[in-house]
Amino acid sequence: MTLMAVAAMILAACHPTTAPAPQKGGKLTILYWQAVTTLNPHLATGTKDFDGATVILEPLARYNEKNELVPFLAAEIPTVENGGVAADGTSVTWKIKPGLKWSDGTDFTVEDIIFTWKYCADPATACTTKAAFDPIENIEKIDDLTIKITWKEPTADPYIAFVGPFGMILQQKQFGNCI
Repeated sequence: MTLMAVAAMILAACHPTTAPAPQKGGKLTILYWQAVTTLNPHLATGTKDFDGATVILEPLARYNEKNELVPFLAAEIPTVENGGVAADGTSVTWKIKPGLKWSDGTDFTVEDIIFTWKYCADPATACTTKAAFDPIENIEKIDDLTIKITWKEPTADPYIAFVGPFGMILQQKQFGNCI
């Protein structure tokens, strides 16, 4: 009798069941096993910290679910075709959207971008995203809404700095005394 009960349970467990069809929309709850430890993504040690920082900081651009580069703080994505990326791979020029503000109401400026580079390039900050900024030779302010990044060597990836979770821009007013 016990053998028959075990056999019946095994057969029942092996019986295929029909799962409901997936539906779009609704609420997704993500639970991290550990709380966010910093909102400075350049000191982050894990995905939880990068994700936490996105609540208050943004990059110039980020990749969407189709792996397409989408402007966030940038007015457009620089390309060779629009003149934003040098054909020889030595520089990239970014234009930021006009009228951007920090949460405290102060203007977002190209100086914040330049500061973020200097912050991440400074060995004393122990910036965990330093590798994204190491290839930069210089960042020049062209005007109030435009910067030109010049690389130490020609690059095939002009979007390595200031893009995605490693490219969040810091407010110089808030972090200026950190370097």
